[in-house]
Amino acid sequence: MTRRHPLSIAVWLLGAVLVAAVPVVPLQAPPAAAAPVQADAGLVLQALALLRQHYVDRLEVVPLLNGGIGGMRAALVAAGIGVDLPDLPADLPDAQAQAAFRARFDAAAEAASGRLTRTALAHAAIRGMTAVLADSHTGFMPPEEYERLRAQASRQAQFSGIGVVLLAREGRVYIRDVIPGGPAEGAGLRPFDRVVRIDAVPTAGLDITQVSGMIRGPAGTTVTLVVERPGAAEPTAVSVVRAPIRVPPVFDARVLDDGVGYLKLHSLFADGVGREVRQRLERLLASGLRALVLDVRGNTGGYVHELLLVLNALLPPGVPVLQETRRGGATQVVRTWAAPVLPGHVPLVVLVDEGTASAAELLAAALQEHERATLVGERTSGTVDAGATFELADGSALLITVRRLATGRGRRLEGVGVTPHVAVALGLAELDQGRDSQLERALQLVRQRLRAARGAPCCPRAAAGPLPVVPRAATGQAVLSSR
Repeated sequence: MTRRHPLSIAVWLLGAVLVAAVPVVPLQAPPAAAAPVQADAGLVLQALALLRQHYVDRLEVVPLLNGGIGGMRAALVAAGIGVDLPDLPADLPDAQAQAAFRARFDAAAEAASGRLTRTALAHAAIRGMTAVLADSHTGFMPPEEYERLRAQASRQAQFSGIGVVLLAREGRVYIRDVIPGGPAEGAGLRPFDRVVRIDAVPTAGLDITQVSGMIRGPAGTTVTLVVERPGAAEPTAVSVVRAPIRVPPVFDARVLDDGVGYLKLHSLFADGVGREVRQRLERLLASGLRALVLDVRGNTGGYVHELLLVLNALLPPGVPVLQETRRGGATQVVRTWAAPVLPGHVPLVVLVDEGTASAAELLAAALQEHERATLVGERTSGTVDAGATFELADGSALLITVRRLATGRGRRLEGVGVTPHVAVALGLAELDQGRDSQLERALQLVRQRLRAARGAPCCPRAAAGPLPVVPRAATGQAVLSSR
């Protein structure tokens, strides 16, 4: 039987595009005293029960279990194991369907003995069940990935690596961002460096996940990246000692020339992100900010309540920024409730791309709908719903879509994304030249608006008041979190 395990639930908006962060290795293994739970068919049925209880739409048992059987079949085929695992009949009653699934699981485990563990089969089956739903916010996380997510939420060190964010373009891999304070920054790696070799292995023909896997590794070990740097005649070899990496939600916040501010918001994960954004904006205003470029490219999302706090810093009170439809069909409109930090007359341009996902898409959409900002870049990823995590008995986790989300005015972004006002691609030519054409266009736009508005008063500090308490009814986490 599957050991009972208390449910751990946290609500967030999580983008499906996760390949931007290079390292994914957790820093710590489970305590030695806690032996790992051997997963079996019971774990799959636990996941089935959670899906049926919490998924935003009503679900039937047999299609989900057939998805699980398909997941096991795929894992067996990949391991070169042949076994007959037929689908369940569509009209099979629920209890009989679950018993028949157990029999098929046992048959698969017996055939795979010595080559695939029961845990591997159970995880494959859960992945197969969630794949049936074709949903950006429903999926499976193995124990190590779930640990990394929890570390990200608590701002602990999230992995051991070098601290870079990668970008893939047409079979090439570039460094998109260098994480502030990480080993890569200290070793001299730069944005737009093209990674051509890792140690002795060329990256040609590798996808971004494979490159990520080669770069990450235990703290204290060394990896050498050979990079082609824009403007350099020869490739450069850079050796980096891996270390624990903490990814800050804000990568950059400064005032450039002419009073133009730049703020790069990398994620909306971790409690306190909204407060930090507010504080950064206050400092930029005190430093003479007269216009702002907000960069949410590659931002994979985060918590609902942190999204709302950021929107409160940028939009006037009382405007609709989010619609939530819950299980059963009830829809709630969420509005801003506080005076913004950034005055309404300050020009605002937001940078987006295909890596802008989930909460970051809703952020961009709200600013677009209320004509507060001009969006520049590429269409966002279109992965916009609200999910919750449920810890399973073996330390893995199930992600379940618990709300359908729309913009404040009811526009669904799932599968569609947000189209920017000004489309600017970041192609191979620009990357190889070390040119951020999207940022260049954003800066050009805000400077044009500053020139057009010359003589307008600068940004008063009085607009930045104390951080308000989030109304509990407005936060997704307050409704669904068990913490």
